[in-house]
Amino acid sequence: MTDDELKARVAIADRLGACALAGDARKADAYAACFTTDGVLELDIAIEGREAIRRWMTAPSVIPQPKSGSPGFISHHVTSSRVEMTGPGTATGRSYFLVTSAAGIDHNGYYDDSFRQEGGEWLIARRKPRTLWISETSVLRG
Repeated sequence: MTDDELKARVAIADRLGACALAGDARKADAYAACFTTDGVLELDIAIEGREAIRRWMTAPSVIPQPKSGSPGFISHHVTSSRVEMTGPGTATGRSYFLVTSAAGIDHNGYYDDSFRQEGGEWLIARRKPRTLWISETSVLRG
């Protein structure tokens, strides 16, 4: 591993953490800034471009508030990650996540990501999350 590859891996790990924290806090600008200008977030539909991702994050959350009326929370914990450098300024990766809520372990899955250097930063060019398991008491179940 070269020094540049090591620096890229550390920068990508920092980006993964920044994205999880910004998403959980619904900080739309910080979340969108984790993506390239033409970045794509693939959910049920593809959200294309940093500005569209920012608008999506600014909209009301797709996760419903608890029926109890007290505010809920979710906390994404990025766990194991594999990053492969695919060329100068490009990489792919898979990272597992575990989500907790007031009910405990809520759901888990993984992100399939493509990364690209843009403006001297390692950013997410494409993200496709996959949920593997959802608790019976998950906030996702509403």
